[in-house]
Amino acid sequence: MSAATSRLSPLPWARLVTRLACLVLAVVALAACETRVETPRYADITFAHQAQIALDVAEIEVVRVYRPTAQPPNVEVEFPVSPLDTAARWAVDRLRAVGSSGRATVRILDASVVERPLDKTEGVTGLFTTDQAERYEARFFVELSAEDANRGIAAQTTAEVSRSRTAPEGLTLNEREALWYEMTEKLAGDLDRQMSANIRAHMGAFLAP
Repeated sequence: MSAATSRLSPLPWARLVTRLACLVLAVVALAACETRVETPRYADITFAHQAQIALDVAEIEVVRVYRPTAQPPNVEVEFPVSPLDTAARWAVDRLRAVGSSGRATVRILDASVVERPLDKTEGVTGLFTTDQAERYEARFFVELSAEDANRGIAAQTTAEVSRSRTAPEGLTLNEREALWYEMTEKLAGDLDRQMSANIRAHMGAFLAP
């Protein structure tokens, strides 16, 4: 008796498993597309809407003494708009040289932001509590000096401002950057108000009429 041979066709369950696998891959790919989050673009923080302060000097120099760092606990390099650039922008937008001699120098001595971890609720209660996870402490320290050898005069003033904000646990990157941007805006406003007042109080010899 001769043995009969036949070609086996794929089992129905094997075809079903293959189709299910393809369907799962398609769903995963679609979900990845739908959950893609766009990163917002943040505008530079400027002071162009403010009236300029006219200084009776021939030139104004801005010196960035402070150097941003990514070394913990500092986080200023992660900000969507650089605090250091914002402090420098204040000098460019707000000060104007209108004299024929003399020199003013703006030194940005600090434009740092540090992150401080906060204690979290422990135990079962912590499972149902949204704690404040970090506190961000930002600081501007800016010095303005001017001298005119022709007139034999010199003056100097400083502004030091700081702000802090806490961030709850579970923030997305976009939410954290929005918090940082708002913090930088408010700190910039503080710098503008304090330095403007201090210039009027201590730099009268260099204020143009």
